[in-house]
Amino acid sequence: MKVVNLSKGPSPIALAIAFAIASSTALANEKNTETDDSSVEKITIVGATTNSFITPEELENYQANDLEDIFRSTPAVTVGGSLGIVQKIYVRGLEDSMVNVTVDGAPQTSTLFHHIGRVSIEPELLRSVEVQAGAGEATAGSGSVGGAIRFKTKTAQDMLKGNEKFGGFVKANYFSNSGHKESVSLYGKVTDSVSVLASYVNINRDNMEDGDGKKLEGTAADQTLAFVKLNAELTDNQSITLSYENRKEEGEFAKQTNWAPLEGAPLFSSWGERETLVLNHTWYLSDLVNLETSLYQTESSFKRELYTWDASIQTTGFDIRNTSELADHSITYGIEQKNDKVNAQSYADFGGVSDEEGTVTGVYAQDHWQITDDLMLSAGLRYDAYELDHVAQEANWIKVNGEWIVETDANGEPISTTKAFSIEKQDGFSKNLGLKYSLAESLSLTVGYAEALRGRQVADAFTAGDIKTVNEHQAPEKVENTEFGLEYNNGTWLFEASVYQSVINDIVFDKFKGREGVLYENIGDLQSQGVELVAGYQGDNFDVLISYNKNDVELNNTSFIWPDANSPTGFKTVQFDGIDLAAYEYAGLGNAVGDSINISLNYEINEQIKTGFNFNYVADLNNIEVFHRSIELGWASKLETINKPGYQILDAFVSYEPTDNLRVDISIQNLLNESYRNHGSVGDYGNIAGYAMVKGIKEPGRDIRLSVSYQF
Repeated sequence: MKVVNLSKGPSPIALAIAFAIASSTALANEKNTETDDSSVEKITIVGATTNSFITPEELENYQANDLEDIFRSTPAVTVGGSLGIVQKIYVRGLEDSMVNVTVDGAPQTSTLFHHIGRVSIEPELLRSVEVQAGAGEATAGSGSVGGAIRFKTKTAQDMLKGNEKFGGFVKANYFSNSGHKESVSLYGKVTDSVSVLASYVNINRDNMEDGDGKKLEGTAADQTLAFVKLNAELTDNQSITLSYENRKEEGEFAKQTNWAPLEGAPLFSSWGERETLVLNHTWYLSDLVNLETSLYQTESSFKRELYTWDASIQTTGFDIRNTSELADHSITYGIEQKNDKVNAQSYADFGGVSDEEGTVTGVYAQDHWQITDDLMLSAGLRYDAYELDHVAQEANWIKVNGEWIVETDANGEPISTTKAFSIEKQDGFSKNLGLKYSLAESLSLTVGYAEALRGRQVADAFTAGDIKTVNEHQAPEKVENTEFGLEYNNGTWLFEASVYQSVINDIVFDKFKGREGVLYENIGDLQSQGVELVAGYQGDNFDVLISYNKNDVELNNTSFIWPDANSPTGFKTVQFDGIDLAAYEYAGLGNAVGDSINISLNYEINEQIKTGFNFNYVADLNNIEVFHRSIELGWASKLETINKPGYQILDAFVSYEPTDNLRVDISIQNLLNESYRNHGSVGDYGNIAGYAMVKGIKEPGRDIRLSVSYQF
């Protein structure tokens, strides 16, 4: 919601971190400047009125447990999937694969399996969440064609009170629908300048029930999270932060994990894990040198018993940026690089190993120029270069002493064939320009235009093995985003109106072509346009925020090759505009969502008790035309339509703090016990003959959550 302001051996990242720690004390200086971990730009103009900031207090009030809980009241964001491991984020209708998602500066990239999500985070540990909707300023990161989401985790300093040297936090949650959660955190100062936070979270969920009382099979899961974060104030103006996170999730899920399994359909054991190591260094020397450095390594994996298939993605990289204050200018400039390595293996059923490695290098500069007291101009430029290599090995696998190995011939040579190709470097410049003008006291106008470029990314690991050849004609995606915003904010009343249009030209899709496998192609132009309206009031002990969001996301200028008995070739080319995106056919691109209204209210009864509610109304979205691609593949003979029924969700909470150390929370999710399928999930194709199995998992019904926490 908007705040009413008022692999083996030392890896390259490990070596870089060791070097940074060893050498950082050489940068000591005398300037006394407050240090923090706010490594993102301090000012944003392009898209300012549609950007959002989520606080830990909001997450705690409603006992946030997953991504949908985190973004419940963020107008531009929809989260579908119900089950944690399959949840996908949609920003203005665009899937999170087009959004630069980072945790403490470490990107969460690519997809292990297109039927699961790629973003996972524990709300318990979040210090803040920032959402930049749509392509924005040059500092947003490489490939941010759909925007950026920045998760930032807590530090020991966030937990310690006053002059405390050591403390702890224990918390137990009970969910009536259906499970429990326990967490414990210990934090303290090792020395006056070094502090440590260590947390462990355990979640056990049984199969949930929807609003009709029907059990949602395949939604039971166990999750654990281990987190350690070390902060060191090296000098008065220099600090370093090192964090490690290990997140695991396992359960028995459907074959297509984000679809609701048919009655009696088998479930398959699956295991997901993510391990992240991040080093952040800040050095505030002078007006000219405000240096921020991030080094990171993230490794994600997913295994399932079905098809004896497993995959992993390793992301390693850095971002080095400096901000210089020159007269009326604040200029941020830097260099970043990210390397993704995807590995997918399948044994008995398919037999093959696929590897892809992609690297993107970017340099950027963003200037904020305070021309007058009333007028600020923002201008930025970045250059990105993408490179990618693909190697696929088809092999005969046999099991020896319980382990899968590649079968060899009489000479001991592996029985396999290898195909390899490289994508020619895709590069280019992206520019942005914006202004903010104060029309009157508390009233301002913002105008922004931004471009972003994205070259070929590493494939989703499950798909990588089906890529048979390189598309030499594939062009990089280029987005143009235009926004207008009007804001009134006097510290008590807030009004905002925003209009935007974003067009991603030459959108790339991993198009399945039957026996030909998967080929990455430019299939048209993807347009997302809409309106956001926000009104809010903040009093001494009461605040309310109302938002309206209208977004249309559609595919234009695209063509399909359909069978045609009257054509000499037996086929015809059909051109389309205005195709509403449906997640079943366009996974990885986006998902159409109905208009929505959100009302959030908080009331502080006294110093010990506060209460509030959040109401979300989503309108019907009917007659979505589907099967354009299915006709091309010969899976269907005509276009069909599906509907997405609307829904209204009411959540409420009461928080009671009898002492400074003890807190009791009761929250009720889906108080009205609505039976619904989130518009961010796969739609319901059950009305179409032969497609009864294609439907996303429904959301859980009423869930009463009780939480007791004690801080010592």
